[in-house]
Amino acid sequence: MKLWKKGSLIMVSGLLAAALAGSAWAAEERTKISQITLTVESTIEAGNEDGDVSITVDSDNYRVDDVEIVNDDGEWSSGDEPRVQVTLEADEDYYFDTMSKSKVKLKGDDATYVTSSRKSNKSTMVITLRLDELEGTLEIEGVEWREENTPIAEWESADGAKSYQVRLYRESSSVGSAVTTTNDYYDFSSSITREGDYYFRVRAVNKSNKKGEWYESDSFYVNETMLNDIKNGRYAIGNGSGSTSSTPSSGTTEGTWKRNQVGWWYEYPNGSYPSNGWMAIKNVWYCFDASGYMRTGWIQAGDGKWYYCDPREGSGQGAMLTNTTTPDGYRVDANGVWIQ
Repeated sequence: MKLWKKGSLIMVSGLLAAALAGSAWAAEERTKISQITLTVESTIEAGNEDGDVSITVDSDNYRVDDVEIVNDDGEWSSGDEPRVQVTLEADEDYYFDTMSKSKVKLKGDDATYVTSSRKSNKSTMVITLRLDELEGTLEIEGVEWREENTPIAEWESADGAKSYQVRLYRESSSVGSAVTTTNDYYDFSSSITREGDYYFRVRAVNKSNKKGEWYESDSFYVNETMLNDIKNGRYAIGNGSGSTSSTPSSGTTEGTWKRNQVGWWYEYPNGSYPSNGWMAIKNVWYCFDASGYMRTGWIQAGDGKWYYCDPREGSGQGAMLTNTTTPDGYRVDANGVWIQ
């Protein structure tokens, strides 16, 4: 068994110390990079599949080696926060110090420092950034009246919209002030009280209260007959399936009458059906309940007036009677209103 003498131990300790000192001295030969400045430019937009992030530096001591968007799922939506991983390489005579939010200065498009790590003997720095939440374009399409000659305005949902401001106009004058809704439709029946040409404007508002541009619908003329129908709640109300998209107007796309053990309903080819109001089908008025079933008998409209829909079996079942005597002996006028 070989024994080490005390002197040998001292010599070994000295050699180790010299080696460590040499290593430290070699590391200190490089200049430390203690602060980083990055300029961020992003073309990512909500609603688009494409988009890129460019990172540049204003130093000759390090360079951008790679930029990777780490959470790109194919299409960006309003509210997404793109994350970007930036890889930096130090020049030969430099190395990176540990980094933190206070040491990483960001310019250009809004971004926030998340984390960083060093690799390859401190010559490589990987920094993760989070871009600001994407805002929708607030562009609105499909701005129109839900049905021909109806007081319900509708539009397609705008990306990034939290609510909408909508305003009614008659001729060139506004009717009341703008109203706010979270739906992508609005019923102006209570505001249409006179004959004339009507149109509406709508704009989207995001959660930061940023407002988009106003978009304008076509106009339609409200004559005396239509005004009376609107006042009495007799107009097409649209899709009974819960969707706010426009449904076929009477006389353009025909549906089919269907029946089950509960009653009759009128179904369009796309499966939707009128509900909770009046609908003119082939120039005959019918009334439907909240579930879409045809109503019969005496029905009181929103204006308090009474109308009668024929309950008798046959081809005329459910039709609103006009200018006649009802089966129970009461008179209704040409508009279907009970003559008291």
